[in-house]
Amino acid sequence: MYKHTFVYFSLGVGISSLHLFCHINNTIPYNLTLFSVDILQVECHPYLNQRKLLDFCKSHDIVLVAYAALGSQRLKEWVNLDLPVLLEDQVLCTIAKKHKQTPALVALRYQIQRGVVVLAKSYNKKRIKENIQVFELTPEDMKAIDGINRNIRYYEFLLKTVLIPA
Repeated sequence: MYKHTFVYFSLGVGISSLHLFCHINNTIPYNLTLFSVDILQVECHPYLNQRKLLDFCKSHDIVLVAYAALGSQRLKEWVNLDLPVLLEDQVLCTIAKKHKQTPALVALRYQIQRGVVVLAKSYNKKRIKENIQVFELTPEDMKAIDGINRNIRYYEFLLKTVLIPA
């Protein structure tokens, strides 16, 4: 006689597409999943702050990782050049001047203080050193930056390339 042995395990995974995440969570009941989502990577910056998604992630112990945290590189092949330039936003520039920092550092600090993981890529030694400087935004600064959310998505092409069967 053979004994049937079932091994149940939890495999933590990261997902880099909100559409895939929603598809998985809408079609597989939570109590039947064999894995848990530990990390969710999405476009997230002050113009697309993903507040509701961040709240959901925090309530489910999911780490939200931001890509395009500084907006876009403004390459015509990748983004709509008619969209506003995040790092030229008046609110970010004013807060940067107040703290004697760059608008980019303010945008990165905003995400960090919200609990969002930011991976800033740079080949410039000066910028790499700047990125690790620590400073705090005030609650007023945070509120002001929350106020510039416009739900602007710079990288819409990524949404169009993910094909998920219905």
